Amino acid sequence: MNRRALIDRQEFDLHYLYKMMRSLFPRKNDCATLSDLAEVVDELRLFSITTRLQVRTLLKKHRRQLLIIDKEPLDAFHQRLYREDMGDERYLDAIRRQYWFCYPALVRIAMEIEFGDRYEQFARERDG
Repeated sequence: MNRRALIDRQEFDLHYLYKMMRSLFPRKNDCATLSDLAEVVDELRLFSITTRLQVRTLLKKHRRQLLIIDKEPLDAFHQRLYREDMGDERYLDAIRRQYWFCYPALVRIAMEIEFGDRYEQFARERDG
């Protein structure tokens, strides 16, 4: 087995996930803490995404769609919600730079796309 195949079969960790996100998505989306990103590591593993290859494949497969979703304008409800949550300065910066989602949210959206109802049910239970 070649070196790349051996690396691809290794279990991924938080640092590998962060490295993948930085290589595939804009730096402006790097707005969460590592502890926030650590939460999605566990979620990925619950859905049998355990190797470096599986993580990279999932993110690359949905990259274009995630970037489109990230730039979509928000409806009035979400505009109010985000403005209250983020504060005026960060909210206006997000509008100006056209992004809404930090790395953990992008991973979760990829999981929604990939696993559909199964992930949505999981998310409802997780969030109470």
